[in-house]
Amino acid sequence: MPLPFLGSGLSERLAALCRDEPPVPIATEHENPAAVALEARLGGSRVVILATDPARASGAIGRAEAETLSAGIGYARAHRLPIVLLIDSAGALLTEGVTVLGAFRQLERALLQARADDLPLVAVIGRNCFGGASLLAFAAQTRIYPRGSRLGLSGPRAIAAVRPGFDEPSAVSEIYRCESRARHDEDAVLVTDDAGAVHATLLAWLNDPSRRSADLARTRRILTRRLRMYHGDPTTLSTSAPPPEVEARLDHLFAEGWSAVYCDGVVWGDGWVDGRDTAFAGFVGARTVNAFGCWRFLEAMREFAREREDLPVTLLLDSPGQAPLPEEEQLLLSEFVAAVAEAAHGMRVQGRTVELWLIGEGGGAVYVALAAAATTITAWPGVKLATLPPRIVDGVIGARAEDKPTLSTLIEARVIDRWTRSPGFGEWPAPSLPS
Repeated sequence: MPLPFLGSGLSERLAALCRDEPPVPIATEHENPAAVALEARLGGSRVVILATDPARASGAIGRAEAETLSAGIGYARAHRLPIVLLIDSAGALLTEGVTVLGAFRQLERALLQARADDLPLVAVIGRNCFGGASLLAFAAQTRIYPRGSRLGLSGPRAIAAVRPGFDEPSAVSEIYRCESRARHDEDAVLVTDDAGAVHATLLAWLNDPSRRSADLARTRRILTRRLRMYHGDPTTLSTSAPPPEVEARLDHLFAEGWSAVYCDGVVWGDGWVDGRDTAFAGFVGARTVNAFGCWRFLEAMREFAREREDLPVTLLLDSPGQAPLPEEEQLLLSEFVAAVAEAAHGMRVQGRTVELWLIGEGGGAVYVALAAAATTITAWPGVKLATLPPRIVDGVIGARAEDKPTLSTLIEARVIDRWTRSPGFGEWPAPSLPS
């Protein structure tokens, strides 16, 4: 009798996939996180399996879980092993507050490094894959969707917090269901909710010599087609000078001058400070980030890639995060934000210095996408960090007063690396993330 994959617990899922021999835990610092990192054998291939446990806090990922998964990725990179993600997760563990952002920064960067190393990486989507978990899933080259799985960057309760009535079952089913996702996700495999079918699909993927490597140019073409389908041709949108409030901020950030263009909450150009020239781009104006904004950011990264290789890149962030709107989820916003992460990290792969300046609001998957690429994250006066906007957090886990973390707490959690009051680069050394 077929064994449902989504209806099984984590131990049953692992047993169904690892039929030849039991998987072996990879040593980590944490004994009982709601995530596991295992070395296993699928068919004739050794792999690393990274899995979240949906029976524990809906598979939410906190600091312990992120560190466990990151350790597994490091093991896979060291031994050149394929990575299988079993992602059944509500996203970030919001009860940990803003410090969870540092854990996701580390985890997303580890996955981007694995992808840049050209390691085979596949994600099996669970019953729920929301928030930052969906960003992790799109770091993979392929996603396997068992029927009944759901995926979205902003979950149903997050959208209901800003769009009352959205949490009706029909609306949720139409946008997030795997059949809808597989129509748009050009690297999707849709299978029946059967452990045997998932196992067979994984084996076929492992034995396929034509597995795709990272290809940001191809991703851009896919996202451009999708925008044209739903919202119009993004290549025809005009740019303008930055609005006055953004100009004032740029005058302060780049005291020796700047040149920039602006469109839909995205600014990009060149700036000079401390006698140094830098290309800069970012999400500004305290606006939420939509698919068009992500596309604009990707275009800026394409331009920067053609500049001289020693030109550093400065990323700017003044945005509360992704736009929690059903029309954005219809576009599969997870893939757009994941492309932002890959493009920004691509600057590092080129050998460039990449700095992230938090100049206003910051949080959510957009923070993670930019932070994962950054050599150094600098917080400026007035920065407001949050896992998600308070109204959305209240709608997801209930009203609660989130403690404001101290600067030392944010630095210890790797949410930021330094704090400054005035323009300048590298005022004091900051520890770098492991590569």
